Amino acid sequence: MAKNKDKNIIDYDILVDSALRNVVKSIIQFTIDEKDLGNHHFFITFKTNHPNVNIPQKFLETYPDEMTIVLQHQFWNLKLEEDSFSVTLSFNGKHENLKIAFDSITQFTDPSTDFALQFASLNKEIEEEKIHKNNSSKKDPKVKPNQNSKNKKNNSGEVISLDNFRKTR
Repeated sequence: MAKNKDKNIIDYDILVDSALRNVVKSIIQFTIDEKDLGNHHFFITFKTNHPNVNIPQKFLETYPDEMTIVLQHQFWNLKLEEDSFSVTLSFNGKHENLKIAFDSITQFTDPSTDFALQFASLNKEIEEEKIHKNNSSKKDPKVKPNQNSKNKKNNSGEVISLDNFRKTR
């Protein structure tokens, strides 16, 4: 008698979610490698309260749940890590470094090609397990957030809401 007859052994939702997040990761790597992206630019919406997101406290106060950034002309120090990327953006003339976990991203859009990915929230049990694991690693004194921001240009960017661009199902 099969023990797993009524259980889903393969969690397809998690596999597809992971594959699509790897698409975003590949696009970030492509952006780092290429000098000229043409008309491509990216709107990235992410959960600000995610344990592997490191943004200035003032952004958490202004955007306690979600925030959207734009990678177009005014970004610096774009770096890719295994589970996250970091970038320096200008906000009101001040450069700020942001670290964004790939699993915190809720939407990725390239309006120049009408390409968009919307990520469904993983089930609560899996999210809580990830948060618990991530909080444990934050207590490790060897793990330190990257706070490098060396490029200094006086350009300003803005945070916009993608609510008007979202497609409803």
